Amino acid sequence: MTQQPLLQVKGLKTHFFLDEGTVKSVDGADFSIMPASTVGVVGESGCGKSVTAFSILQLVSHPGRIVEGEILWRRNGQNSEVVDLAKLKPNSRAMRAVRGGEISMIFQEPMVSLSPVHTVGDQITEVLRQHRNLNKKDARDRAIDMLRKVGIPQPERRIDTYPFQMSGGMRQRTMIAMALACHPTLLIADEPTTALDVTTQAQILELMLGLQREFNMAIMMITHNLGVVAEICNYVIVMYLGEVVEQAPVDALFHDARHPYTQALLRSIPVLGQSKTGRLDPIKGMVPDPYNRPQGCAFHPRCDRKIAGKCDLERIPLTSLPDGRTVRCVLYQ
Repeated sequence: MTQQPLLQVKGLKTHFFLDEGTVKSVDGADFSIMPASTVGVVGESGCGKSVTAFSILQLVSHPGRIVEGEILWRRNGQNSEVVDLAKLKPNSRAMRAVRGGEISMIFQEPMVSLSPVHTVGDQITEVLRQHRNLNKKDARDRAIDMLRKVGIPQPERRIDTYPFQMSGGMRQRTMIAMALACHPTLLIADEPTTALDVTTQAQILELMLGLQREFNMAIMMITHNLGVVAEICNYVIVMYLGEVVEQAPVDALFHDARHPYTQALLRSIPVLGQSKTGRLDPIKGMVPDPYNRPQGCAFHPRCDRKIAGKCDLERIPLTSLPDGRTVRCVLYQ
């Protein structure tokens, strides 16, 4: 039997309606996530990665809202019902059951994502009691077990500490314990190694992969770090100005990127052993003002391969290539 996608995002548009104008943070995103896979979502700041994640969980705050598209979530296995999360109300019982229980998220900054006035134990047990209907003792025992799984020493004592009493790495581990307490099917990790030293980063990534194998879950990894993507992901989604511009298996993308933006991203990575006198090759120009998006291909003002009269006029659709990858570029139409 052909494996079905766990999550399918089709034509997702999430816009913010401000006094200054409309910001199209996500403007027609299309991608899928397969069960137990690790998918990397990459792109420059402001390309819509985090807003896409917030849209999946219906956490987009006012004045933003989903204006178009589908978020098809397959509940409880391959033969179960498919729910369009975009049609659920953010505070509905159905959405709350999915959020935290079936899809969990590690937020970008653990320093501010954890409540400073509640112990870490209170914050983890609240998730368990909300989604698993456990009593206080069972929820506390399970919270201690999760803290142990994520490598926090003396979890019986640490459960009663406050976040400000922990280091950055310990807080990140606590966030992971909270996100995985209910054994979700999909974990969205938004820059999970930000502000951590390289040794702690490696430990956090190893921990996440180990827990992924144990719980058989999929991971959607949002990151700027292409090294992290190369190390742990098996599929990559590249976003630019709210659109998916390329999707490919990780090896194919790093060895034969097709979209000019992806190629420029890879050229801008420092190479180990490169001459100290050599210069990095940054992407020319800046990400366009979100209030004044370019007509046609969003990347064409910075692209060396643009075709005048085409790239600057036409909205470019995603093109499926013979090897299974997709790319949004006139060069492959």
